Amino acid sequence: MNRDVHKPFQLCTGKKRMKTSRRQIASVVTVCGLVAAGLFAVSAPAQAAVLGSLKIAPGSGNLQTVISVSTPGQCDQGSNIKVIISGAGVQSATENIVGNTAITSYPTNLDGGFDIEFPSTLADYGTTQSPALTSFSGRYDISVICKNSFGATTYGTFTGSLYFSSGTAWTSTKPATTTTLTATPASSSYQGENVHLEAAVTPLGVAGTVQFKDGAVDLGSVSPAPTGVASLDTTALTVGPHILTAVFTPADALSFGESTSNSVSYEILTPAAPSVIAGASATGTYKVGYTLACGAAFQGASSTAYAWLNNGVAISGQTASTFYLSGSYYNRTISCTATGHNSYGDTPSTSAGHLIALGSKPTLRRAPVISGTVKVGKTISTSKGTWSLSGLTYSYQWKRNGKSIAGSVARKISYKVVAADKGKYLTCTVTVRKTGYASNSATTGRKKAA
Repeated sequence: MNRDVHKPFQLCTGKKRMKTSRRQIASVVTVCGLVAAGLFAVSAPAQAAVLGSLKIAPGSGNLQTVISVSTPGQCDQGSNIKVIISGAGVQSATENIVGNTAITSYPTNLDGGFDIEFPSTLADYGTTQSPALTSFSGRYDISVICKNSFGATTYGTFTGSLYFSSGTAWTSTKPATTTTLTATPASSSYQGENVHLEAAVTPLGVAGTVQFKDGAVDLGSVSPAPTGVASLDTTALTVGPHILTAVFTPADALSFGESTSNSVSYEILTPAAPSVIAGASATGTYKVGYTLACGAAFQGASSTAYAWLNNGVAISGQTASTFYLSGSYYNRTISCTATGHNSYGDTPSTSAGHLIALGSKPTLRRAPVISGTVKVGKTISTSKGTWSLSGLTYSYQWKRNGKSIAGSVARKISYKVVAADKGKYLTCTVTVRKTGYASNSATTGRKKAA
């Protein structure tokens, strides 16, 4: 550049004294006037443009991976480049990955650009930061800047990014998100009923919002919970078919992609009395001493009522969903009725009947024993023994050498030893009974009468 061009500015600012001719003085006065009026200005350098996208190799890695970048072409101007990285935890004062280096130092690639291998790993680079950067988070931008060997002027930039899914693992493409939508009740419900929508977003922990949609109509926006699930309850769907979706928009759109869920076809039905989805059934063991459960499924029911039937007749007071089979229901046919209810009516469903079998016999826990002096003229007794059921009735039969002794006196809990018993072995058999259950018996140990 002609150094004399600077003379008028030096004269205007008074920073340099110099000899001038009258013609030069006139020129200076004119230029100074233009500067003062703001009509003569020097334009600032244009901001460097993005020249293209970098190819990053490999496509994924960790902090120990050696990274290379490839430009799609040459710099428009400039003889040198430098490479910087920016992102969370990177200090601007030390962000050079590659310092000011001649472009001719790098090999030309098939695209006509050049390839640059990073001189250090990200782990090594992290130690140059203050504080040290040992865990990376989110997006980090890589810039290859075209420039000259001297001066701050830049002539364009090639850009690319690394996306960290954890503190040490990265990919060179923006991580995708996926959104999966489910609706409860499934497929259809009646107008005015609550429809529960859930959208599961992966990967977990990505901040953002889920917009639930009915076709093009927004139903509501919800942020996912830490489990990755966003939920919405609505009663606003109108009668007819609907296509429901959920759209996830990440809070950091530079680091994660938006995703739209699967479409859920849903039908809102005209309000009516409940309809039966699964008929009533009484399930369990059909035997005295067990409990049965009544189950049914209705669509459109706001509540369900129950009744139990004995040989087809409703049992008073038995309105729970479960029913205990006491002994009085032995050999009876038991069924149940479930009734779905809503404000438009009631819909009953009755199960098949089941014949109730005899309950299991009581189990002996401790055998009966004879007490007292076993001697002619003395009265002896037996204990009842201990059994698994309560509410039992007991009967007794005394025996001599294993044969039942005749008469009512031998069918009581106590027995008076007679002369015919002398020298014989006495026992007592205790029999237990309960309505609706099989009976059981146990015999004492034998004792010899003296």
